[in-house]
Amino acid sequence: MLTGAARVPVTHFESALPLVLLDSGDQRMQLLRAEADLISARRQADAANVTVGADRSDASAGSSQARGDQLDARAEVVRTVADLKRYESLHRQGAATQQQVDLAKSQYQQSLGRLSRSRGSQATARSRQAHIQVDVSKAAAAQAGVLQAQAALSAAKLQLGYTILRSPAAAVVGQRQVEAGQGVQPSQGLLTLVGRDVWVEANFKETQVSHMHVGNPVDLHIDGVPGIVFHGHITSLSPASGARFALLPPDNATGNFTKVVQRVTVRIDFDPSSIGIWKSRLKPGLSVVASVHT
Repeated sequence: MLTGAARVPVTHFESALPLVLLDSGDQRMQLLRAEADLISARRQADAANVTVGADRSDASAGSSQARGDQLDARAEVVRTVADLKRYESLHRQGAATQQQVDLAKSQYQQSLGRLSRSRGSQATARSRQAHIQVDVSKAAAAQAGVLQAQAALSAAKLQLGYTILRSPAAAVVGQRQVEAGQGVQPSQGLLTLVGRDVWVEANFKETQVSHMHVGNPVDLHIDGVPGIVFHGHITSLSPASGARFALLPPDNATGNFTKVVQRVTVRIDFDPSSIGIWKSRLKPGLSVVASVHT
């Protein structure tokens, strides 16, 4: 049977009890601004998408019309060339007047001009297709702006949530470091909470823990509850001695080695049936004498 002194720490339970309310005026303003930015970004994205759709429709219609105009112009050139050749042949035979030949030449020149204009229309249609790509890029940028605005809104909501400090455990406020109206800074301690669940951390000598295993039963004598023997069991052993977790671990590399018996922390959980009506008497920090049955 092994014995050793121990301390009783606390653990945590999930809870959502608000403890401190910070002034949230700035965070609410940022939230409203982020919501407005998101609405504006979505409208810009919608307008960009509508512009892309309208430009595609116009470009498609313009391209179809340009192709049709070019086909008509080419057909007109073929017809006017044939008419000009026929009138020139008839004029050489004396069967057509010079006025008819000149009129045929004029119609031929007009058909050539129409063909040239149809080619210009096709070039305009191709430039509209290139302009669509620019509009598509603008629409993608507008959609990226929506995602950015959504991220900013999420960040604003997160910052607003930080103005309500909630208890991480179903606990009792043991100490308060702030008062109403006082300014606070990040990482500043505001409250000290004491949880409801307890266990024992017993610091045994290294020669004692060699016989201990998880599950060994333990008898616990607590100075704050005299005359009562509590029962528990070992649930874990520390992976290293307490010296390894010290702020300045000892260094024996100099050769000046003095053997010091090390202590190993052993966690002991209370058996629920053993606590009974005494649970409210078990306070964090009480001294405990633990007797382990190995």
